[in-house]
Amino acid sequence: MIARLTAVLYHRPAGCEYKGADIHIQKKTTDINKYGDFMCGNIWRYFSLGLCLAFSLTACSQSPDSNTLQVLSRVHFNTNVSNFEDSKLFYAQLGFETVSGFPDNNTLAMAHAVGISTPTSYDGAQGGAAGGYLLHGELIGLGLTGGVIDLIEFKIPRNDSPPYSTVNHLGMSRATMLTSNIAADYLHLKALGVAFLRPPISRKNGERFTIFTDPDGTFYELRSLPRSSTSASANAAGTYIQQLGPVTINVTNYDRSARWYEQLGYRFTKHIDPIESLEVSQAMGLQTPFEIKGGLFIHSYDGSQLEIVEWKTPKLLTHPYPIPINHLGIHRIALSTADIEGDVKKLQSRGVKFISDITPCCSGADSWGKIVAFYDPDGTIIELVEQPMMTIMARLAHALK
Repeated sequence: MIARLTAVLYHRPAGCEYKGADIHIQKKTTDINKYGDFMCGNIWRYFSLGLCLAFSLTACSQSPDSNTLQVLSRVHFNTNVSNFEDSKLFYAQLGFETVSGFPDNNTLAMAHAVGISTPTSYDGAQGGAAGGYLLHGELIGLGLTGGVIDLIEFKIPRNDSPPYSTVNHLGMSRATMLTSNIAADYLHLKALGVAFLRPPISRKNGERFTIFTDPDGTFYELRSLPRSSTSASANAAGTYIQQLGPVTINVTNYDRSARWYEQLGYRFTKHIDPIESLEVSQAMGLQTPFEIKGGLFIHSYDGSQLEIVEWKTPKLLTHPYPIPINHLGIHRIALSTADIEGDVKKLQSRGVKFISDITPCCSGADSWGKIVAFYDPDGTIIELVEQPMMTIMARLAHALK
């Protein structure tokens, strides 16, 4: 639930206007999804909740030491697509629903925050700043607790270069979706035309998985949940996909990257088997057996997951997607922080390279939130987000665990 609520708070729902401490809510259109409508009609409740809980949650929170970042949760990861409407229908087949819309255009500062050089060819006719960006997107999610994808079609500037063609490419090569019935989902989705690399197969650790691609070729892994977590119920789309699992980040030096992501709150949990069978390699789109060094990392606050993997063989050292952050595929992860200014200072002191300064997000000068994007040691793009209500909801969810 926290992922969905924080995502809605990060990108305010389309059709709502919030201005400063006073909240002016205006329905600009009747075409507001049920979650946006819920937020518009009940936003005052969140403020009441925030006022009631702010002191108690702050008091209950551990006081961090001077070296600790205040990262609380994964808000979403971003998948860029070439045709939003077609992709939205594709993800709906998997069970994703609209969580919230967000502005198609914005300030020049927001363009700079995602690495866009201005002026662009955008003339400002559809709102926002001339010379900035034009896009269309939505946050889409799996129920209330299944996680959120930031699905975007960039129109200006546009980049139609294809996503990574192999799962061992540096950067965010794929994300995992967890299912309670992988056999049924494979047959159901294959009948709908979803492109799978191979039928489901088991790894050494007993996990069954299969890899498929979205309409642009972005890789996703469908992985079976542990039996203790399974449910017999299909979702409204007819699949058993229950939640988003880890995002896989390929790196050049596992030990270095493991230490680097630990500063963001991700703790090593277990090793990934370094060698698998030829059949497993082929199920991942590779022609020869592979050798890796990798681990599963779980966030200490919200439980979100990363898989950090260094490929020994086959080794591919092509750089991750560069800026601007509009390349087809999974281009960035957004993480919620309770102190964006403090975290940026700490990261800068550790030599982290930033794409821009901290920027108001995501609704112009009256935005509630702030964002900033930066690079991991290999150039993969991470984003920090601070939004007061997001922080309160993350702390509440953590306190209720």
